[in-house]
Amino acid sequence: MIRFIITTVFFLVIALLGYNYFYGTAQEKEQAQEIFSKGAEVVGAGADLLKSEYQKFQSGKYDEALDNMNNLLSKVKEQGGELREEIDSWKQRKEHWDQKQNDLRTLLNSDSDFRDEEKVKKAIVELENEREVLESEGKRLKEKAE
Repeated sequence: MIRFIITTVFFLVIALLGYNYFYGTAQEKEQAQEIFSKGAEVVGAGADLLKSEYQKFQSGKYDEALDNMNNLLSKVKEQGGELREEIDSWKQRKEHWDQKQNDLRTLLNSDSDFRDEEKVKKAIVELENEREVLESEGKRLKEKAE
């Protein structure tokens, strides 16, 4: 939307300048001529700037900056790889925890006489401890990713 407005305004100004240059009063023609000449100066100055920067580029002005950028991107990629591995490991432990939780629920819902109440209580405590560890590690990974 903003691009459309800017483009429309740009072409409107060019059309208005063109109209004033060819069909305007003497003062409007003079003003349009002045604006066109200033525009040509700006374009010429821009071209000169590009030429000088190209020569600086050829002489190696930006080599160090490009090397620094490459090093930065390499570090980000390495850190992203390590972080990705940590996240994958966390997800696997979470899936293992989910499976333990489902197994415990199945055991609790069964009418089995073979279940040992002490083992069930111990399994619940262990599962809760694992949940707390997973939760804290998940928060740490989330903060690290942001």
